[in-house]
Order: sequence, then structure tokens, then C-alpha cells
Amino acid sequence: MPEISSLTTGGGNQMFNAPKDIGNVSQEDFLQLLITQLKNQDPMEPQDSQQFAAQLAQFTSLEELQTLNSTTTQGVEANLMLAQTINNTMAATMIGKEVKAIGNTISLAEGEEAPVSFQTGGFADSVEITITDAAGNTVKTIGMNSVAEGDHTISWDGTNEDGRDLPPGEYSFSVSATNAEGEEVAADTVMIGLISAVRYTNAGAIFLVNGREIPFSSVLELGQFTSEDEG
Repeated sequence: MPEISSLTTGGGNQMFNAPKDIGNVSQEDFLQLLITQLKNQDPMEPQDSQQFAAQLAQFTSLEELQTLNSTTTQGVEANLMLAQTINNTMAATMIGKEVKAIGNTISLAEGEEAPVSFQTGGFADSVEITITDAAGNTVKTIGMNSVAEGDHTISWDGTNEDGRDLPPGEYSFSVSATNAEGEEVAADTVMIGLISAVRYTNAGAIFLVNGREIPFSSVLELGQFTSEDEG
């Protein structure tokens, strides 16, 4: 409840309680208090004009603040709706395009090589890529040396440690990198695939890539991605 103070008539009799903190009082309530004050004041000794002017100024400030708050809220909501509409429209044009996004999945097709992509935050003396199957078993480990900072993509031939072909399907991978002193270098996994569909949710557009859902915000790049590093 807001803190209150007593307002009196010109004759000194207490008339009603008015809130000091008008920020917690509605515009209608505050106006009603002023009207009541005018009705109950002593005609022979009217309310002090300075005090009454101050109350009117408070009422005007309250009205302006409420109007500004309403206008600001409407503006923010309109901007959010516009941004979401633009994103949804753009998302629809991306169906069928190849995308690079934050993720750690590999889609292995029959008789084809699969791209494995990652990003390093600095020069790495040694990089190790570990590929696992759906059950979490390690099926392949790929080592790389002298890897520069930036984006990298290698081709995995779909074989295991023994050189035997693995069945088509979804695989996962992780990347670890170290410098010459054995200190860890930041390395992030990236997934590549075709956008087959777009689904719209309250959180925004979701891409379906290699059977996985990828948020619009996770997309890093669109284009054609080929092998650029030696495995």
C-alpha cells in the first residue's frame, strides 16, 4: 500500500487521506481524490492554491508517465513482431540450401564421405577429432597437427579404426585442441547439411537439417562447403 498523508480543509478539519507516492495510484483514483477535495473544502477558506497547484502538477506527471509507458510498450511489441516476420520470411527461402550451424552431428550416406567441421580459437599444435555412433561408442579418431586459428572442414570416409565401412546414419563428434605447451585451445564443433524444412514456433523459425532441429540463431553460414583440410 502507498504511504498516505492527511489533507485538510481550509478550516483545519481532516478531509481524506491522499497518497504521497502517486506512482502506485491509478490516474482515475488520483483524479477522484482531487474532485473530492474540491467538493469538501470550506468555501470561506479554500484550499491553499500552491498546494492545489502542486497536486495538479503531480496528476499531470502521472498521466504523462502512463502515456509514455503505454507508447513505449506498444513500440517494443511492434518491433518484435516485425523482426519475427522478417526472420520467418527469410527462413522460408533457405529450404534446399546447405547450411553450417553450431552442432556436433554427422550425417553419413551410403558410399559417400561426410564433412566434419570445427572452429579453433587460436593456433593448435595438435587437434583430435573423436567420432561416436548413436550408442556413444567411439568408432574413429582423427588426428591433425599445426592447425591454424579459424574454420576447418575435413572429409571422413565413413570407416572405423580398422578401415571397415560403417553403416549410413547419424554420428556425433567432439574436438579437442592443444598448443605446443599442452594447454587447451578453444575448439567448437560445427555441423553441415541441407535444410529440408522450416518449422515455425513461438521462439522463432527452426530448421530441419539432417533430421535435427536447428534454431535460426545457431546458423553460422549458408553456401557450399567442401573439404579444406587434410585428415
